[in-house]
Amino acid sequence: MQRFKIFFLLLNLSFGYSISQVKAQVFEKTAELHGDSLVFPLTIINAFPFISATVNGVSGKFMFDTGNQFSIDINDNYIKLPNKKVKGKGVVASGQSYKKNVNDTIREVKFKNGLTYQNLENITSGNYEFLQKYITPDCLGYIGHNFFKGYLFKLDYLRRKITFYKNSSERSMSNDFLANEKVLAVIDFETRKLPNHPLVKLKIDKVDVLAAFDTGQFGSLQLDYPSNESLKRKGSVLFSGTDGEGDTLLTVKNITMGGKFKTTLKGVELTNFEDTQIIRKALGIVEPNILDIGYRFFSQYKTVWDYNRKKIYILEY
Repeated sequence: MQRFKIFFLLLNLSFGYSISQVKAQVFEKTAELHGDSLVFPLTIINAFPFISATVNGVSGKFMFDTGNQFSIDINDNYIKLPNKKVKGKGVVASGQSYKKNVNDTIREVKFKNGLTYQNLENITSGNYEFLQKYITPDCLGYIGHNFFKGYLFKLDYLRRKITFYKNSSERSMSNDFLANEKVLAVIDFETRKLPNHPLVKLKIDKVDVLAAFDTGQFGSLQLDYPSNESLKRKGSVLFSGTDGEGDTLLTVKNITMGGKFKTTLKGVELTNFEDTQIIRKALGIVEPNILDIGYRFFSQYKTVWDYNRKKIYILEY
């Protein structure tokens, strides 16, 4: 049975060198970042990154999902929101749809690092019972792209933290977010229909593939028939068994990004053209081959995502 796809697609469419924890900063109305740099502890559950918080006094965890456009998107199956109003429909990549709601106001969202929002307005919500069932029962919902607009971030699964840095001309010159880091590659990306989905052209052996970076998934590969047969014959795509749900897993070798950086991914899920129709439509993908880059990559490399300059930095752990 095809693995339940968790990553989210919404179709309804002062500079410094030190980083300190937020201390009891309280902001009103809008959920957005403030300050030069902020650190949030991460909890990795079943390959997905979560940030702990409380919503209206209820403790739980938000999935940090770059595939979600909204700032804070609440699971109203877990947090009772009696005054929610239906806004439209959302859909996950497996094709399941649900009602998308909007809320005024959310009394309080408080993070473990001290950052607190009160009386939030225009906050989206939905019934994300599937996240509670398949990932963690205390899922508060999602933190998405609009939460960190104007910031780049460093994602570190090994040390279980995510660090946000405010974009500035000084930072663009200093690259202080790379201090004491070993940079393996700097990859240029593009965006198409949705600004939160970085897309990178790469090659597997000599086959052209479009890669989509997304924290809200494991990683998967979809190839057209000629590409699949060629890469299997060359040994660049190998069957590596099935997981506990019976999904086919692959080892993908000879991946080259940016013309120089080479890597191998193990445990990538095999998918087919039909399974990629939602993501193709949402992101404007017409290329025949897609590699979704998720946990299998981020568990090997630290990454910095700079949406302002459209670059992803690949760093050594």
